[in-house]
Amino acid sequence: MITIDTLRADALGFAGNPLAETPHLDGLAAAGWVFERAHGHSVMTLPSHASLLTGLLPYEHGVRDNAGFVLPDRVPTAAEAFEEAGFRTAAFVAAFPLDARYGLDRGFEVYDDSYPEGATRGFSVAERSGAEVIAGAAAWWREHEGERRFLWVHLYEPHAPYEPPEPFADRFAGGNAYLGEVAAADAYVGRLLDDIAPPGARSGVLVAVTSDHGEALGDHGEDTHGLFAYEATLAVPLVLWSEALDTARVDALVRHIDVLPTMLEAAGLPISSMPGIAGRSLWRAPSGGETASGGVGAVGGSSATYFEALHTNLQRGWAPLRGVIAPVTSESNERGPRLMKYVDLPLPELYDLEADPAEAQNLHASEEVLGARLAVHLPAESEWPPAVGAVSEDELRALRSLGYMSSSSVGVRLPRNYGEEDDPKKLVELDGLIQDYSEAYRDARLDRAEALSREMIRRRPQMGLGYFNLAQTLLDLGRIEEALDVMIDAERRQLASLPLQRQLALTLVQVGRHRDAVRLMERHGGSGDPDTLNVLGLVLAEAGETARARAVLLRSLGADERNPEARQNLALTALYESDWPLGEREARIALGLNSGLSLAWNYLGIALYNQRRMDEAIDALQQSVELDPGDLDVLYNLGTVAAGQGRLEVAKPVLERFLREATAPAQRGRYAAEVRIVRSLLRGF
Repeated sequence: MITIDTLRADALGFAGNPLAETPHLDGLAAAGWVFERAHGHSVMTLPSHASLLTGLLPYEHGVRDNAGFVLPDRVPTAAEAFEEAGFRTAAFVAAFPLDARYGLDRGFEVYDDSYPEGATRGFSVAERSGAEVIAGAAAWWREHEGERRFLWVHLYEPHAPYEPPEPFADRFAGGNAYLGEVAAADAYVGRLLDDIAPPGARSGVLVAVTSDHGEALGDHGEDTHGLFAYEATLAVPLVLWSEALDTARVDALVRHIDVLPTMLEAAGLPISSMPGIAGRSLWRAPSGGETASGGVGAVGGSSATYFEALHTNLQRGWAPLRGVIAPVTSESNERGPRLMKYVDLPLPELYDLEADPAEAQNLHASEEVLGARLAVHLPAESEWPPAVGAVSEDELRALRSLGYMSSSSVGVRLPRNYGEEDDPKKLVELDGLIQDYSEAYRDARLDRAEALSREMIRRRPQMGLGYFNLAQTLLDLGRIEEALDVMIDAERRQLASLPLQRQLALTLVQVGRHRDAVRLMERHGGSGDPDTLNVLGLVLAEAGETARARAVLLRSLGADERNPEARQNLALTALYESDWPLGEREARIALGLNSGLSLAWNYLGIALYNQRRMDEAIDALQQSVELDPGDLDVLYNLGTVAAGQGRLEVAKPVLERFLREATAPAQRGRYAAEVRIVRSLLRGF
């Protein structure tokens, strides 16, 4: 199974796109089955892949967004089914939204998610190139030649920002960088297929290629994905290739949940090995005529597609979006059943996908009765936000981890009612503002980012994201007290998301309010989220509770054993205990996972200094300064250690920079003691 992240259904040559450069996927399509009406069930990466790997709809497997949700242990996965049947199983994924911490690794004997965690700026996502993913996947496949194998490969290239590698950057230099990324992904698929199913060889392989969702590229005013569920982001390509298949174009309505039962049947495994599976096998391809079968009663059956887009509800408090696509009959339509799409929002939408594939004409006002007939077939279990008292333990934990439920109550903080002003269609301009902020922050245009985040708060003061963005920007500008005021204000208003609470705790530590930071994070002491446990462990260490800190950080590693920040914080805990060898060991483990962690280099330098390994210590501290030249603590450490060793060529410029920045008004005398020492050292020079 190959999943290409953020790949539009119409971005491929075989889909008729004249600008596409996708010869390898086109070749698969020309020799296999192409499903021309395939849809996902979510427009976000993690829930879509959860549906592909479980054959269940999002409300059935419980993963509703990229953040805060973990696939419950009770939900069986494709890898577990194949493993139980004696298959070797492996997955090679390209980006953090599919990190093992989210539970998709169950059943895979190899789950390779070895992109560098913990060093991305702003809103970028830890990822790795398709070349690296394919190399590992092909090597694993060759290693298990002759054995029954289930391999899942995930490529991230088409995801924003669109920065195709050469030669595609040059070929698509005219402004369509997205198609350049798609072309790069196609090239990686070609490399993989040379190993998986070499031309002319009898391979006995089934290859299933799809995407998790598409990309809007300006459709309906949306730049990327997650805001709406129009066809630009909900429709997906789906190709099956095997030597056992003849060429076919299939016009039936098919879904992500149909991929797993298809793979099971192709492998000779009973679909009943996955009890409760919601999809149907496509191994015996349905005819195109099935699209036009049945009436509205089929909405809840196998010919319907349920979908949802909950990201902006969970992250911004906007109205949740759910919907259904189904063939329906209408007495006024002589052509027979119509493929209709109903979108459940405060301003409902209804589209005839055959007559209006661009979804330009909302028919809900003129065909309200038909819309109502579709609406009643939305599964009751999919209701969002979930009704109080009807929340599963898994969803309850997920909501608490996101900060949408109090830790002492099951009362959902998400609004229970939404008006037209909360409909994402009314908030497209604000979404554009948020996208502009992300770009400005990523490009370090901080004055612009500050202005944009203040405008977010002005336009929608009940949206916590604006406060989070403003606080992040002010921190980067060195205006720590202002940032602290913004975060405390959001916390008082009950608008502080869990990421904002984590940042608030870290900032409280920065200004010396350790006990306040501990009190803030202790409310999340029962969390299973490794990022939250990392911050709790860090603030406990800073407050002098090193034993508790170590226990919490080890729990974090239990949730994500490859998390370098947990190791980095364990190094800090060891330093506070004056255990210099342990501090060195933990810092080196962290750097082995991600060599771009400036604090880990700093902690390594401190551990080496206290073991009297001065040259090594200076080297480590220089690495830290190169990675984060604005960290005053590291500048001080490097300058004073180098001065003590007579390395004036290193010490003098570093200490001069420290003095300039530490005496800036924004620091408010925070480094007064260190400034006195540095001035004395510089006079001595």
